[in-house]
Amino acid sequence: MKNVYQGLQYMGILAMLIFGGTFILRWMLQDELLLDQLIGFTVGLVVLVTAHIVKRRNRQHII
Repeated sequence: MKNVYQGLQYMGILAMLIFGGTFILRWMLQDELLLDQLIGFTVGLVVLVTAHIVKRRNRQHII
């Protein structure tokens, strides 16, 4: 199960970097706020937070 949590964390961080970076670059360079990039960043953040919560709850049930 440890690999699943690491995979979810990696996917969340990667989505946040890709979509968040694109969002900031387009906002700074072209003064555009793209909703799809913001939604992608939010989904990455939700995946990352969910991975941490599930990992912590699973650890408490084992102990």
